[in-house]
Amino acid sequence: MMIITSVVLLVALTWTVDCHVRLTWPPARTYSLDFLDNVRTVGPCGMPKGLGGQPTTLEAGSTQTVTWHLGYPHRGGIRIEILNSTGNVLHTLSGIPNNWTLANDTTAQSYTVQLPNEECQNCTVRLLRQAREWSGSYTFWSCADVNILPAGQNVSYCSGNGMWMNNKCHCKRLYSGDACQYKDECIDSSDCGGKWGSCVDIAGTSYPKKQCFCKAGYMGPKCQTVTTWKSIDLTAGYKKVILSSAKPDYEMYYKVINNTQEIEVVLKAMGSSYVAVGWRPRGATSTCQEMYPRDAARGLRGGGAEPESESEVKSEGTSEPKAESTAEPESTAEPESSAKPESTAKAESTTEPESTAEPESTAEPESTAEPESTAEPGASAEPETNPTCDPDRHMNFRNLVVGTAEPEPEGASEPETESESESEGEGEGEGEGEGEGEGRGLIHPMDCTDMIIGMARGNLHRIRDYYTRDRSTPQEDEFWPNGQNSLTAVLGYEEGGYTYIGFRRKLSSSDNADHSISNSLLNLIWARGQEYCNYRHNPPITLGNTTEPHFYKPDELKYHGHGAQRGALAFNFLDESKPDFSGPCTGEYKNPSSCVDLECDYKATWQYRESTDDIKFNVQAANTNNKWIGIGFSKDAAMANSDIVVGWMTSSGQISITDRYVTGKVMPTIDENQDITDLEGSQINGVTKISFTRKRNTGDANKDDAFSDTQCLRLFYAIGGGYNDTTKVITKHASTPVISSQSICIMRCGARVVVLVTARIRLTNYNHSLAYENSESAEYQALETHVTNTFKPKLQVLPGFKTFAVTGFRAGSIIAEMAVGFEADSSKMDAVQQAVNATVWQAVRSQNTGPLTLDSTYAIVETAKMKTTTTPPTTPTPTTTNTPKDENNNQGIVLRYCSFVHNTWLNFQGYLKTPYQIVPATQL
Repeated sequence: MMIITSVVLLVALTWTVDCHVRLTWPPARTYSLDFLDNVRTVGPCGMPKGLGGQPTTLEAGSTQTVTWHLGYPHRGGIRIEILNSTGNVLHTLSGIPNNWTLANDTTAQSYTVQLPNEECQNCTVRLLRQAREWSGSYTFWSCADVNILPAGQNVSYCSGNGMWMNNKCHCKRLYSGDACQYKDECIDSSDCGGKWGSCVDIAGTSYPKKQCFCKAGYMGPKCQTVTTWKSIDLTAGYKKVILSSAKPDYEMYYKVINNTQEIEVVLKAMGSSYVAVGWRPRGATSTCQEMYPRDAARGLRGGGAEPESESEVKSEGTSEPKAESTAEPESTAEPESSAKPESTAKAESTTEPESTAEPESTAEPESTAEPESTAEPGASAEPETNPTCDPDRHMNFRNLVVGTAEPEPEGASEPETESESESEGEGEGEGEGEGEGEGRGLIHPMDCTDMIIGMARGNLHRIRDYYTRDRSTPQEDEFWPNGQNSLTAVLGYEEGGYTYIGFRRKLSSSDNADHSISNSLLNLIWARGQEYCNYRHNPPITLGNTTEPHFYKPDELKYHGHGAQRGALAFNFLDESKPDFSGPCTGEYKNPSSCVDLECDYKATWQYRESTDDIKFNVQAANTNNKWIGIGFSKDAAMANSDIVVGWMTSSGQISITDRYVTGKVMPTIDENQDITDLEGSQINGVTKISFTRKRNTGDANKDDAFSDTQCLRLFYAIGGGYNDTTKVITKHASTPVISSQSICIMRCGARVVVLVTARIRLTNYNHSLAYENSESAEYQALETHVTNTFKPKLQVLPGFKTFAVTGFRAGSIIAEMAVGFEADSSKMDAVQQAVNATVWQAVRSQNTGPLTLDSTYAIVETAKMKTTTTPPTTPTPTTTNTPKDENNNQGIVLRYCSFVHNTWLNFQGYLKTPYQIVPATQL
C-alpha cells in the first residue's frame, strides 16, 4: 500500500497563561507568582507573608517608581496602595481611593508615587490590576513586604546590590536601577562563558533584559557546561508528532535513549520567539497545588479548573467571571471600619469605572471557579488593532548581541564533557487536552506542570528547565524549594523560518519540580511566543497607543497568544505500539494500546462493507456505570461542528444510542435524522458496549460528516458524563475525549495510495529572468539538467523512490521547485518525508551541489497524499506548459496539485498508468 499521513494531534481544549502581574519594585514577596487573583486566592494579596526573604526598606516621604512585570495587556487600570500589618488599606498612592489609573494604557509597567512621610513597619505595597474583559470586579494582585523608615534609619538605598556614594547608588556588576534593584544575566559575553556563549539584549520590558545564549555544545546559565550534542538529524530514529496542524508548523520529535534512560525531544516550530513543552501525570487534581510548594498553600486555595479566558474560534462563549465579594479591604486609614461588598455589575464604562468600596480581607471566602470570558459588547475576534509594523525595527530586536569579550587562548580549560548516548527509542501519542478530575478536583492544563522552554538566535540557544504551579509565568526549577535543573543536554538554533529546540533529560526524577516519564498517559501542553506584529488576543487588545505598542519582544516569556499558538493533549512517550490502526477497510483504537478486550479502558473498532457502502462501529468502555460512552467524527479535530454518537444503558436495562451534533463547547443535540441503524448494546460488570451502522455518506450534510475515498476524518473517543433516560440530556464528559492520532480513512479495500514530496531550494548564483519560466528555453533546460543531476542521484537511493522531476523555477534569486514520487508502506510514511527533508538539507548545507550555489538557510519540503480507487475518476486533461516527464519519458496522466500553504500550482507527471486523486493536506 502507498500512503502518506502524519500523526496529527490537535487539541480539544487549549491552555492559556493570562494576566501575569508581579511587582518588581519593590520586589514581590516569596513566592513571586504572577497569576494571583481575587477568585482563586485569599485576600488581600493571594500570597501569605513569611515564606522567605526580607522586607524592602524604603525612605518615608521619598518618591518611588513602582514597577511590575506584565505578561498580558488586559483591559483596565491599576491601583497602588499601602496596607498596614493587618492588611487594611492605609493609603492609596495612585490617586483617589477606590479609583483606577492608567486604564487607557494596557501595557504600562511603572507608576511614580510619593510615599507618606510617616513610619510604617511590617507594611505592604499592593498593586491591583484589572482585567475588564472579564468583569470590572475581577482583579489581580501582587504584594511587596516593606518597612517605611525615616531617612537614615537603616534604609538600604541600594538593595544590598551596590554602594551609596554622593547621593547615588553605584551598583555591582549585572545590577542597575536607582536602587540597584534590577539584575541582568550578563553585560557582555564574558558573563556567558566567553567563547562558549553570547550576551543577547532581548529588548524586553522586564528584567533580565540581557540574557546568556549558548553556542552548540554548551549549556547552562553561564554556558559553562559542555555537551557533545552539536547537531540535530530528524531522520535519526525519532517519532514525530504534529502539534499544530494548521500548516502544520509545530512538530515534536522524540526518542528514548535506553542505555542512559533518557528522553530526547526536538521541537520544530515556525517562528522566531520561544518554544515550550510541558507535562504532568494524567489524572492529577488540584491537590497537587497544595503539595508543592506546601508552605504557600494557606494563601493559594487552588480552586477548580478554569474555563478558557478567551473564546475559541469555533466555540461558543459563556458568561464572564464573577469575582468574590470579599476581594479587597476597604480603602480607609481606620483598620476597624466596616466594609461594603464591591459591585459585580457586568456593564462597564469604557473609561474608568465608578468608585466602589471594598470589603475587608480578613474573611476567607469559599473558592469559586472562573467562568469563561466573552468579548465586551462590540468586541470581536481577530484582527485586532496592532501598532505600525517596521521590519527593520524587528530586525533590531533580533540582533542585539552586546559587548563581546576577548576570546580565550587556545587550550583554556573547559568544563567536563557530559556523555552522550547513541541508542534510540520509540513512542507514540494521542490527541487530547483539557482540565482533569471531577468537581473541586478539576485542574487547569498549566497547573503543576514540568516544562522545558527554549529560545534561539541564529545558532545560539537558551534552553532551561521550568515548573509552573498554576497559570503564572513558569519559573526555572531553582526558583522552587529543592528544585534543580534536570536537563542533561540541550541544543537549539533557527533555520529556514523555524526555531529548533532540543533537550535531553532522565526519564526518572526525584526533583519536586519535575515529573518522571513512565509508560502511561501524560497531560502534555505546548506553546510558542507571539510573533512581531502578529499578536493574537481574544477579545482583541488595542496596543497601538500604549506605552509599549510592541509589547511582545522576540524570545520574551509572555502570553503566547490563542489559536494555533498553544495546545494540550494526552500523550505517552514510552508506548511503542500504535494506539489506533486503520487500514482501508477496517481499524481499531484501544487504551491502553496493549490491552486485550475487556481489560481496555476504551476500545473502538470499525469495519467497512463495500457492498452496502456502510460502516459497522463497535465501542466499549470500562467503569461506565451511570455514564455514557461515545465516538465522534470531525474534519478538523475540533470539537465544534462535529458529528457524535453516544449511548448508555438505561435504568430499565435498555440500550439508548443516539446520533448527535455539537456546534461548540456545548452539549451535543440530537439530530432530527437518526442516520444510524443496527443499534445494539450491553453492560456487564461495568463495561458498556454499543454498536451501530452508518453510511459513509448519510446524505445529511448539515449534521453528519462523510467519509469517502478522498475524505478522511479524525475520530473522538469519549466517556461521559451522566445522562437522563427521559430527556436524553447528557452532561459533560468526565475527561476530555482522546482524538485519533491520525485522520482515519475508510475507503474501498482495493484503493491504492502513493506519496508525493515537493521541495524548494534557492539558487544564489543565478539571476532570475523570464527565460527560466519558459520550459522550452535553453536556459530553463540547462538549469533543469543541473538540478536533476545534483538532486536526483541523492534522492533515488531512498527506499521506495519511483520518480523525480523539476517542476519549475521562480523569482527569489532563483527558486527551483522539485517533485519526488515514492511508494511506501503506510507505517513508513513519516520516514519518507523525513528522509527527503534530511537529504535536501544535507545537500544545501554541505554545498555538495556541483555547479549550483545554494542558500544554506533555505529549503522547504512538503508532502501531499495521492490515491487511486478501484473505480478510476475521469483522467484530467494534461496541461501543455511545464509538463514534467519522468526518467523513462513516460506520457502518463498529469496531476495538478494545489499547495495549500503557498497557494501555488504544481504539475506532476504520474509514474503509473492508473489515474490518481489528490487528498488535500488539510485532511491528513
